[in-house]
Amino acid sequence: MKLEKVVASAALVAVVATGVSAQDVTFYNDKSGWDEGFQALSEGASEASGLSIAPQMQTPTDRYQAFVQSSIAGNDTPPIFTWWNGKQLESLVETGRIADLTEVWDAAIEAGNYSQAERDLFTVDGTPYAIPLNVARWPVLYSYEAFEAAGIENPPETWDELIAAADALKEAGYVPFNAPNVGGWMGLIWFSELMIRTDPDAFVGLTDGSVPYNGPEVQRAMDIWVDFYEKGYFTDPREQDETRFFVNGDAAMYLIGEWTAGILANRGMEPGEDFGAFIMPTVDEDVENSIIIEAAPIVMSAEAMEDMPELSEAASYLMSPEAGNALGEANGIFNGNLLADAPNPIVAQVNELMAEQEPRGIVRWWEAVPPDLQGDLVSQMGAFMLDPTAENAQRVMDDMEALNADYWMFQ
Repeated sequence: MKLEKVVASAALVAVVATGVSAQDVTFYNDKSGWDEGFQALSEGASEASGLSIAPQMQTPTDRYQAFVQSSIAGNDTPPIFTWWNGKQLESLVETGRIADLTEVWDAAIEAGNYSQAERDLFTVDGTPYAIPLNVARWPVLYSYEAFEAAGIENPPETWDELIAAADALKEAGYVPFNAPNVGGWMGLIWFSELMIRTDPDAFVGLTDGSVPYNGPEVQRAMDIWVDFYEKGYFTDPREQDETRFFVNGDAAMYLIGEWTAGILANRGMEPGEDFGAFIMPTVDEDVENSIIIEAAPIVMSAEAMEDMPELSEAASYLMSPEAGNALGEANGIFNGNLLADAPNPIVAQVNELMAEQEPRGIVRWWEAVPPDLQGDLVSQMGAFMLDPTAENAQRVMDDMEALNADYWMFQ
């Protein structure tokens, strides 16, 4: 159902009060492990605006989404909160409760902090409604120690080399890939990656209804996913500490957003010294090289901006190089600011890979899929991970397509 229709059921959902005063503003997010970064951003925004801005995290993701949606439907929009771009941002804009940030963006571009390319990631119908929290690519992180122990001199550049590396790592006593299913959303990671490594155009087609979830394109990706589980390439998906097996050395590789480098650093792994990054190769050489890009927005309430004009100063700070560097130093996260430093060697490595390989950037599934389909479909992907058999893969594909077809029938 459309977000603006949630108002009919808002009373049924228990929400935390989001009312604000002139000097007391809550910055909501669902970003587990980013505490230091949000604290740094909140302190800088407070100093710039004169407001008292404090971060508050709510997890898991589905609960956070319900909280924000119900708050908006109840005419109590959070003053500042993180969201997702693409169709997720479009859904918020439809409510009319989200602030137009054109003036903030105009100033940021004039100052050289961002370009029109970054602005486009947060724009709906020509108007920017959000500012960047992070602009992250999704590479494979790999342990230098594990690769050395397995006799792997360089990260794989072809699919055959990837499989050979996985087998060598298993032989050396490692699980090739850390692959948790934490927070109700991580099932999309490997589904998306295997789709873009086999047919990136079909992956895009899944998000606009032109490709079915039980068609041959998805079948091929699911067959590989099943095969990887049968070969023992993945860690236990039931593990609720998403970085545990990579940090403790059980797993050798980790397909994840580059923002994870900062989390790993806070848990004792040094980016660039203990682990590096590579872009996963395509299954077939004639498949276009691509990479998932996640652009996470910070959104502001139109009502709060009107009641507290100082929020504009907070927004301006959040788009400054100082904010980019503060977030980078705290969590190793890159927010796309062109004047900010690369926060760690992993971001620098990915920047180099992007320049060398020039992969096609593809909007992450979570942001690209219609909001009404998001939760049900990702639940099916997670259900496959808990029972990764060929039989369950077929059931999941059929169930996803039933949901998909029903949605697009009425669009």
